[in-house]
Amino acid sequence: MTTGVVDRALVAETGAIPDGFKLIRDVMPLKIVDSKQVMKESAGEESIPVMRLTGVFQKADEKNANGRVYPLSVLTKAVEDLQEAITERRVMGEFDHPPDAKIHLENVSHLITRIWMEGKTCMGELEVLERMPKGAMLKALIESNVQVGISSRGIGDMEMKENDGEECYEVQPGFTLVTWDSVAEPSVSGTQLMVLESLARKKMMKSRKKRLSGKQITERKIITEVHNMLWS
Repeated sequence: MTTGVVDRALVAETGAIPDGFKLIRDVMPLKIVDSKQVMKESAGEESIPVMRLTGVFQKADEKNANGRVYPLSVLTKAVEDLQEAITERRVMGEFDHPPDAKIHLENVSHLITRIWMEGKTCMGELEVLERMPKGAMLKALIESNVQVGISSRGIGDMEMKENDGEECYEVQPGFTLVTWDSVAEPSVSGTQLMVLESLARKKMMKSRKKRLSGKQITERKIITEVHNMLWS
């Protein structure tokens, strides 16, 4: 088993993974189940609408679709270690997984604002950064009811173990969470997320639905529309 302490901030900044550790990623579905108003004060004291998602981010002591199990003690410790960075609003997530462990600012789509344990379930909340190009894309997919996933990115080691009579990879102590990214393919079922959005956005969506009535809008067209809007 690999020992040592992972410097999460260094990994997020440089992508450097300590010797003996691996990049571990797992995906859960991001499902909209409700909507409410949320308004936030910006730096200029302007009240702006904010989209927030909340729900299951991770599960402990349960084999996932990737054949991995996160022991409760390991996941709980990783969640505790991330609290300070979350409080300081430093845990940014990307739109789709990058090829490495580094946080690439140009691809950031959301900010992780809360994570906590409820029994063996890691709950979380994220804020969509819709003024960022990739945040606007994520927002467009969610508003169009496209199924996306929330995927953890962490650094750690694994050992082959047996879980309920089946072989699995058990994540070992020392596992460090880096962030959660938004991705296309969920790999774990049975989770739900709640969307909190502004009343102004809700009205905008009703208007948009009327304009799009009777049309077949694909995910690619939605992303292209948002990109053109941002960079025109």
